[in-house]
Amino acid sequence: MNPNRELIRIRGARQHNLKNIDLDLPRNRLVVVTGVSGSGKSSLVFDTLHAEGRRRYLESFAGTARQFLPRFDAPDVDLIEGLGPAIAIEPKALVNNPRSTVGTLTEILDYLRLLFVHSGTVHCPGCGQPVEARTIRQMVQAIRNWPEASRLLILAPQGPVAARDLPDLFERLRRDGFARVRLDRTVFDLDPPPRIPRRPRYQVEVLVDRIVLRDDQQRRLAESLELALKTARGTVRAARLDGDELTFTDRFACTRCRLDLAPPAPELFSFVHPRGACPECGGLGLSPARPDPLGTVSAHPGAPLDPCAACGGSRFSAEARLVRLHGLAIDQVGALALPEFSRWLESIPLQPGLEALIDRPRQAILQRLAILDQLGLGYLSPGRSGPSLSSGEAQRVRLVRQLGTPLSGVLYALDEPSSGLHARDHRRLLGLLQRLRDYGNSVIVVEHDLATLRAADFVVDLGPGAGPHGGQVLFAGSPEDLKAQAATATGQYLAGRKQLQAGSRRTPFSSGAITLEGATGNNLKDLSVTFPLGCITCVTGVSGAGKSTLVMDTLYPALHRAIHRSHRRALPYRELRGIAPITQVAAIDQSPIGRTPKSIPATYVGVFQLIRRLFAGLPEARARGYNARRFSFNAGGGRCEVCKGEGVLSVEMNLLPDVFIRCEACGGLRYRADTLDIRFKGRSISDVLQMSVGEALGLLENFPAIRARLEVLHQVGLGYLQLGQAAPTLSGGEAQRLRLARELGRSPRGHAIYLMDQPTSGLHLADIQLLLDLLRRLTEAGHTIVMIEHQLDLIRAADYVIDLGPGGGPAGGTLVAAGSPAEIAAHPDSATGQALSSGAPG
Repeated sequence: MNPNRELIRIRGARQHNLKNIDLDLPRNRLVVVTGVSGSGKSSLVFDTLHAEGRRRYLESFAGTARQFLPRFDAPDVDLIEGLGPAIAIEPKALVNNPRSTVGTLTEILDYLRLLFVHSGTVHCPGCGQPVEARTIRQMVQAIRNWPEASRLLILAPQGPVAARDLPDLFERLRRDGFARVRLDRTVFDLDPPPRIPRRPRYQVEVLVDRIVLRDDQQRRLAESLELALKTARGTVRAARLDGDELTFTDRFACTRCRLDLAPPAPELFSFVHPRGACPECGGLGLSPARPDPLGTVSAHPGAPLDPCAACGGSRFSAEARLVRLHGLAIDQVGALALPEFSRWLESIPLQPGLEALIDRPRQAILQRLAILDQLGLGYLSPGRSGPSLSSGEAQRVRLVRQLGTPLSGVLYALDEPSSGLHARDHRRLLGLLQRLRDYGNSVIVVEHDLATLRAADFVVDLGPGAGPHGGQVLFAGSPEDLKAQAATATGQYLAGRKQLQAGSRRTPFSSGAITLEGATGNNLKDLSVTFPLGCITCVTGVSGAGKSTLVMDTLYPALHRAIHRSHRRALPYRELRGIAPITQVAAIDQSPIGRTPKSIPATYVGVFQLIRRLFAGLPEARARGYNARRFSFNAGGGRCEVCKGEGVLSVEMNLLPDVFIRCEACGGLRYRADTLDIRFKGRSISDVLQMSVGEALGLLENFPAIRARLEVLHQVGLGYLQLGQAAPTLSGGEAQRLRLARELGRSPRGHAIYLMDQPTSGLHLADIQLLLDLLRRLTEAGHTIVMIEHQLDLIRAADYVIDLGPGGGPAGGTLVAAGSPAEIAAHPDSATGQALSSGAPG
């Protein structure tokens, strides 16, 4: 038993680079774990606390159920007490499923399906008229709305009948007890059988009853309708003798087009189910002629795929789109911006008897929409593709799901939830995290943002360095006490004793400029922007203001087409001018560098091929006839064939995300034993892959080509990263810095322009300083940096700022201000300027 129920006690944690640490964390509090990149934050929060919580949860299953689950290795820790069930909310967990949308990730679509099932109206595909199945009670009520004393006929249509078949029909009807029929517009008695004029065909209707409406006629009316329905196989007509007429059916059928339709069902409104998914694109919403395996809006920045022509990109089948609720089909609802969606929901009338079926799911949706708005995501639509979300957007969308159905007694682990969030919306995020805490949960956040540190109940600072130089607890206590810690970089930045140094600023437009005119993609409103060359330019604005649309989806592909003669498709714009000085363009974003454990940093930056050649040239390898291919885990021969060189085995979890467990055959080393016999300075090829960049520099410093690539990795703040770290474990910020390192390793020639999407993600202010110094060296060499950024300290250090807005989604897409950071801070209409002028650090 835990002697102190108010604490999570950790003893002897040694996972990855953690140095046998002991730590007590308060339960049911907002705890921030910070430190320089690679100091062990994720190792503590995700690989120790969350991993142990998940392992304990799965081992709590009954023995019969547990035999079908993978056995997870316990984290390397002596003791953890006071740990409840753990839920990880990480940005990288959301980018894989091509069918995920904002609606599915927040469960909004699940509740919307209920609304359409219970209250939606089917429309005929032939004539577009509403089709409704009515009960006898509903039919009686509709007829009784006619004036009292109205005379009516209840008719059961038989359809067109040939004259020669009438005698047999009359005899059958007479045996069933009917007394009259109507042929075209003439009524005939059936007893005795009538004599029929000679015509080829007749429109026959059985006249069930003549009724004069009075208060006492309800029972007789219901009985007549029931008899008529049986006779007419589901469709009847009630005709007033003065001319008005109603047509009823007790099934979903169009009485005008004579089409039977299926009633709405939950699977009809799911684009994962065959009935609900568009058969042409399989529910992906993309043109089958140009499939995208990731389901993203574009295969590369600025090259949007065509939407599926059959469903218009909505993903839903034609049958699903025939059902409308309060005037809209489900695909039209999914395309609404959240404010419009909220107004539509609130205006849905409550049908008598269906109040609970409508109001409960409606309130659940409205609650989630309010949270999305509080998180600065009000510009999204329910149909927005999950893989198209940025890492910060993805994590906040998952946070909506947790706040929408709050639990208690849970440990929530979050990885930089402030990523991609403008300073204007950051206070709202903190309020939601505190609400999650107030539900009775332990909220543990890996974060560098100083505003989040100040709002925390408890702060843990790890360090002092990265990789083998980190993994120690430098401080554990209140934010105020951390400010007094002179020995930690975090404390110095938090107290303001240390600040980001801008370096040697460049004068905007002294080296020329490029101008993009008339950009109209997504929410951009005929936007024209000028970017100075040879400078660091920050493109800022609230979430959804149009920053990514401008920089990554319009400017980048337009430059790439013009300079590299590529076929990238840019979003619409009118003209691009001033590009003559530019010789090279590169986009560096946060998309994953790979999807499987075979994708590793060493292969991505081109250093692994050089290391394999080094091992192949060793005397023992040459004596055995081993070439460089032998040391590749992507080819047969030297790799472990059980895991195919991945070192782990993927286990599919039906109700949980897929997990990777260590390969027992090779112990996670990826290679066969005879391959591992070859050693350089006592290290096998697997040992080298498990080294950090910094360790590998020390081992391989005498090989210039290898050293040059490793030094670039170190310069971008990735000295702590393992050479063989699996791509799925990398954060978006780490993936982006790897892209930067690869581009820098190519030794840019002439005038290069680098377009970056929030390069500070995952970086401590000390690491941001290293990144800024590197970017300054690039501009001093004559290159241009254009970056999307929210980090206020880096914005203050930029040469030029382009601020978009003023709001997100439809309220964005215009140029609010452009100029130096000081000019932006003085602009009265700029949300970014207000944050800069407040003096708040990033």
